[in-house]
Amino acid sequence: MTTINDISDLVRILQEDPAWAEAVRSILLTQELQSLPERFGQFVELIRENNELVNRRLERLEEGQLRLEERQLRLEEGQLRLEREVASLRTDVETLKTDVGALKGSDTERRARENILNIAKDELDLSRGSILLARGRDTAPEFLDSIEEAEAQGLITESQADHVLLADIIIRARRGEDRKYEHGVFEVSSTIGRNDIQRARERADAVAAATGEETIAAVIGGTIHPPQREQAEEMKVRVLMPAMFRPPETAEEAEAPT
Repeated sequence: MTTINDISDLVRILQEDPAWAEAVRSILLTQELQSLPERFGQFVELIRENNELVNRRLERLEEGQLRLEERQLRLEEGQLRLEREVASLRTDVETLKTDVGALKGSDTERRARENILNIAKDELDLSRGSILLARGRDTAPEFLDSIEEAEAQGLITESQADHVLLADIIIRARRGEDRKYEHGVFEVSSTIGRNDIQRARERADAVAAATGEETIAAVIGGTIHPPQREQAEEMKVRVLMPAMFRPPETAEEAEAPT
């Protein structure tokens, strides 16, 4: 028989005999407190499982983020390729437009050279004309001599002389109104621009100074915009737009009866 004389005996018995310890525990502790260790263990396990689930989700999110970044990078690379292709296409289009414009200008100038005496007669009432200078053909010796002599005499500068010799077409013809001879300086362009008008005026002034004869400044083309037409009027440059150079609809409108 176990004898308990004081608290130390009780403590010793509880330490030595688990049955006693469990019996005292069941008396002193409620059911919730007794189950606390087990529940705590379950809680720890739940936390561990939840952490594993969160970690797996985070890994999937990171993988998804990497895939998204890779797609974004591919999109950016595709955008750069597209921009380069568009830039290249624009360059090709501008080159084509330039080439087409050059071809149109070259064709316009060729037809102007071939028909300049008829154009001068129809548009300016100039007859018995002769071509002194035109691209693709030799400059008339007498005209070249007059320009060089004028430069030597200081009537025109060397720069003006060089400028005159770069004109598209220069002729000398007789006026119908008084049968006097004068020069005509022509700049040719499919679309008449400010520079064409400016060059015609400057070159005509230099020819007049060099030859002492009246000189007409004129531009020949198929199209001219209102600001350029106003400029030509201000600078006293004749604008010649024969039907052969105008767009079909423009030529039809010009020839239609009013």
